[in-house]
Parts: sequence; structure tokens; C-alpha cells
Amino acid sequence: MAAGPGGLKRLAKLYGMVESLQAMQVRSAAHALDEVERAALHLVATRHAEVCEGRRALEQGSRVESMAAERSSAVTEVRRAALAKMKAARRTEHALAVETHRASRVELRQIDGMVDRMQTAALSEVERFAQRVSDDRFLSRRVWTQAKNRERA
Repeated sequence: MAAGPGGLKRLAKLYGMVESLQAMQVRSAAHALDEVERAALHLVATRHAEVCEGRRALEQGSRVESMAAERSSAVTEVRRAALAKMKAARRTEHALAVETHRASRVELRQIDGMVDRMQTAALSEVERFAQRVSDDRFLSRRVWTQAKNRERA
């Protein structure tokens, strides 16, 4: 592991950048999923319009236009099925990105907690050292004062 609080700060910063990158991946996956869902909705509307057009053509007695609309509707249905597969794949990618991001956030919180504990421990060590130095000075002065008082007595 990294040495000291400075190394942990750098490690925490790195984890923060990784977490940020994974958040961008989640947004990207969500955008890709939304894009496929919008395309699928558009295809549903297109297919509906093509079916209506075929019916209208039949009502008007135009078999050629009806067959063209039917063929177009079939092609749209094939595209919709392909988009459904793509949508499922993108949903899986999005779910994976979300899970990875959650794990990254947990790791970042753990590293931040570790950095905080290390900083607190380092500060406590500095305070203990300052207290030891102060105690040593006090005891040294006391011993010196007692030695001087014995010499005078």
C-alpha cells in the first residue's frame, strides 16, 4: 500500500477519478439505452402508420399500395425485433455499468475513511511528540533546578 497520508491522498484522488470515469460510463450507457428505446418507439409508430396506410389502400381498392405497405410493415417489424435484441444488450451494459459504479463509490468511501483515519493518527502522533518534548523539557528543568538547589544547600 502507499506510504503515509500523502500516498493515501494520491490513492484517494486516483479512486475519485476512477469513480468519475465510471459515472460517465453509466451516463453513456443510459444515453445509449435511451437512444435505442426512442428508436424502438419510432419504429412502433412507423409500423402503426404503415398498417393504417395498408388498410386505407385496401379500402380504396389499390392492391399494389396495400402490398407495398404490408412489405414495408414487415421490414419495420424485422428492424423492431433487431432493436429489441439491441435494447436487451444495452440494458445489460447499463446494469453492469451501474453496478461497477456502485462498487467504485463504496471503494472510494473506504479509501476516504482510511485517509481520514491516517490523517487523524498522524495528527495524534504529532501532538504526542509535542507533549513528550514538553514533558522532557519540564523534567529536565526540574532536575536541573533540584540539582542547583542541592548545590546551594
